[in-house]
Amino acid sequence: MKQVKSLTSISPETNFIAGIDVTGNIKKLFENPAQMPGCLFLLCLRGRCNITIHLNKYEFKKNFIAVIYPDQFVQITDPTNECRFAFVGFSSTLIQHPFLFSNTIQYAPAILEEPITELDPKTGEVFRDYFKVLIKAQHLNNTFVREEQLPLILTGLIIELGNIKKQEPVATTSQRYTRSQEIVKELIRIVIENYKTERNISFYADKMHLSPQHLSTTIKKTTGRTLTDIISAFVIKDAQAKLKSTELTIQEIAYSLNFPDISFFGKYFKRYTGMSPKQYRNME
Repeated sequence: MKQVKSLTSISPETNFIAGIDVTGNIKKLFENPAQMPGCLFLLCLRGRCNITIHLNKYEFKKNFIAVIYPDQFVQITDPTNECRFAFVGFSSTLIQHPFLFSNTIQYAPAILEEPITELDPKTGEVFRDYFKVLIKAQHLNNTFVREEQLPLILTGLIIELGNIKKQEPVATTSQRYTRSQEIVKELIRIVIENYKTERNISFYADKMHLSPQHLSTTIKKTTGRTLTDIISAFVIKDAQAKLKSTELTIQEIAYSLNFPDISFFGKYFKRYTGMSPKQYRNME
């Protein structure tokens, strides 16, 4: 692979990158904490190391795969000399694609909570071979890995890892979280289940047996975002997915997200996107 000196040296226009780390470049790239500009799938081919993803430290060895989302901090420490990786990366723009949201929302919490997955040897071999196919395909002049295919490839990887996680036994020693982190985790789970019908802060506070003020303050301090921002992000992503990926009318989409009428939905959508639902649907 072509050596990458730093993550900032990757062009913002690069939507896809794949390679096998034959020189140990990945270890050097993440020797110090680095913030991911996109989404990275990192597969350990041999050796071992420790990897810290967003302050949580994990052991990482052969047939382990990590999913690192945009803006998360990553550091690789204590690598053995023979430690090598294969990787596939996607831009932050692709991770926000409406198709991806509508098809992977059920898997995202598990992957975010536990970004490291241990694959059995046969599954690890499948992922390694698939990464090799993508590595070869990216050099064939946009023949096999075309821009319009990238959301499908990314979605497929997340779904496959999500399904593997569903089959994993419950860990006997779970990751310890602060009370604030536990509240955020529980909130996200409840929002995913209810955002289509509920956007009232009091509803979520009641579900979590907390006061609206305490819930809102905790979420803001822990995530840097307001509770309203988090709820609206799910609503807008769902609306965008339906506008781009279905033949539903705008009115049908409004009703599916529990808006009283198309006018209210239009104002809500424009408040967060700067355009009307119709403008978004017609946008190339």
